[in-house]
Amino acid sequence: MRRLLLLVLFVVMLLGSVIAFTPLGFILSQSGAGGLGIGWAKADGTLLKGRISGLYAGTQPIGDVALELRPMSLLSLRPSYDVQWGGAGGQGTAVLTLSRSALTAQDIRMRQEIGALEGLDPAVRAMGGSLDVNDGAFRLTQTGCETASGQLSTNTLSTLAAQYGRQFGEIAGPISCENGAFVLSMEGESNSNDRVSINARATLVGQGEFTTRVQTQDAQIIIALTQIGFARENGAFVYRQSRAGGLQR
Repeated sequence: MRRLLLLVLFVVMLLGSVIAFTPLGFILSQSGAGGLGIGWAKADGTLLKGRISGLYAGTQPIGDVALELRPMSLLSLRPSYDVQWGGAGGQGTAVLTLSRSALTAQDIRMRQEIGALEGLDPAVRAMGGSLDVNDGAFRLTQTGCETASGQLSTNTLSTLAAQYGRQFGEIAGPISCENGAFVLSMEGESNSNDRVSINARATLVGQGEFTTRVQTQDAQIIIALTQIGFARENGAFVYRQSRAGGLQR
């Protein structure tokens, strides 16, 4: 019995070593991530510890990603990684789990510069600022976003409002999923009761829509909004974008 237990232990350790040193590129190609709209330029290292260069999701570049395996996750045949990434437009951390049918992320903390978001109109990107995600999570399958949670916030309007003597609090709201798309809904209010709401939805294949609604009586702000494409609609000023493969206004 003792010899049998030692043999079993040896086989388990051998299999664990073989799995841990499997090339990361092979694991990624077998994970189904490509079918989720996720791609990369190069993958170095092994399942145990590796680096992905030139990662992108849909049309959005993400940057370079460093992954370190949580060894105990191999027991469930669903490898989980502590992930750090960074690029010209943002950086963040998360816990990422790969399986044959889904890509799952938890504990997401990230900051993304508005100017580096490829899907936005140049006039919106030029406003600057950043998007922050706290306590984020998602599950992606072949049909797209299955579940998502977390809090999204932006400081974009704080700088813009300061030019007109306004103070804008945080514009924030939840992240969710609907019919395979990520759904974002944020609201904020200035010290002069100017109100802003932002609603957006986007898929990993590049489709999406984006609507910003501003309620204000300030003539200077109204002039600024109309100069960047806002139109008066039902007592508010509204900016819309839609994207179907390429971006359309």
